[in-house]
Amino acid sequence: MTAAMTTAMTEPGGRTGPAVEAIDLAVGAAGQRTVVLAGVALAVAAGERIALVGANGSGKTTLLRALAGLRRAGGRVSVDGVDWLNSARGVDLPAEERSVGLVFQEYALFPHLSVRKNVEFGRKGGGAALLERFRLTALADAKPRELSGGERQRVALARALVAGTRVLVLDDPMSAVDTETERHLVEHLRSAVRGKTVLISGQRLSTVLVADRAVVLQEGRIVEDGVPEELLRAAGPFSLLFGEEALAA
Repeated sequence: MTAAMTTAMTEPGGRTGPAVEAIDLAVGAAGQRTVVLAGVALAVAAGERIALVGANGSGKTTLLRALAGLRRAGGRVSVDGVDWLNSARGVDLPAEERSVGLVFQEYALFPHLSVRKNVEFGRKGGGAALLERFRLTALADAKPRELSGGERQRVALARALVAGTRVLVLDDPMSAVDTETERHLVEHLRSAVRGKTVLISGQRLSTVLVADRAVVLQEGRIVEDGVPEELLRAAGPFSLLFGEEALAA
């Protein structure tokens, strides 16, 4: 019932994402003794992009939410030596005090604000380029209720990127977009997250390939960890998840 995430303070290649460490991070099902995450150990280098993959219920979203402060957990999470969670010391920062750019499947947009104001919320400007990058310029004055699911997902992704945080937590950010839009977004996502520490979950191989490494979860445990392209050739759990998609590409 432990999860460990560790990053080095400095990395070659201009990586600027922060050091992240989580130790003995334990999550159980609400009101039950069932363990949702068990024995997870994960090292994330500064500025590294990690993809969490696995079947529904494997623990991907739970791990992301625990790190972001959206799921109650025990143990310790620290970023650049500052505790976000430390059960032994009674520290548990709320999500709004954790410097994380978030995109979850609920999108969580402000319904009364336009697309432009949602993207730039809490910031003075800086969203115009992202509106164009994510094909949202024509929708800049629209309200969330006027958007499709894919459009709302693109707004949430743009907002997370404009926020300027160095840690991004993206829960299946391409799930509601069509294949053509996904190809466009993946291309821009690669450059937009450069230098940031990123944890991203995904069900499509094209999204997973944004990452430097893929981590496969099964029933709350890591069963495989490595470079996505190498895992495809390894005939293991990752290959079972994405092998057919790779052959069809």
